[in-house]
Amino acid sequence: MSELTATFAKGSSKLSHGIPTRQELDESALYLLEEKQSQARHSRFLRGLAASWPIGMGILMALCAPMLADVLAVFKPWGMWLVFPFVELMGRPELHLGSEFQQTAPQIMLFLQFPLEGLMAKKFLRGQVTLRGVAGQVLFYHFLGVAQLWFVWRAIGPGGLQ
Repeated sequence: MSELTATFAKGSSKLSHGIPTRQELDESALYLLEEKQSQARHSRFLRGLAASWPIGMGILMALCAPMLADVLAVFKPWGMWLVFPFVELMGRPELHLGSEFQQTAPQIMLFLQFPLEGLMAKKFLRGQVTLRGVAGQVLFYHFLGVAQLWFVWRAIGPGGLQ
């Protein structure tokens, strides 16, 4: 109630004998309520923005992905399998995706892999976005991608580890 009287002391010149009318009270209470709701929305927006750092980090990593892929090309196939499993999976001939798609999809996935991983980590961590949680999620995604690559390679490919 002190906020309400402070509002009248500052800006209300319509007071009759120092006692606010019912309409002035309603307008002032509405103003205070709207102000608090606005602050709460702004606070939620900032918290959501701060929790979206995995997506931003994924975008930054996507910008460096072509350079990283060039460095990892020396360690083929395992270097690429560990860091870019989904890029490698999109280019596998065993999936029979068509020659044109098989050439363009890895290029697209090279730029999309890290932002998508950040988005999925943010989504599945549900507000508990920590560095440890995001790292665990990303490592889990990479483990699944490598396992899938290994199964495809093992079932149809050369058959043994080289």
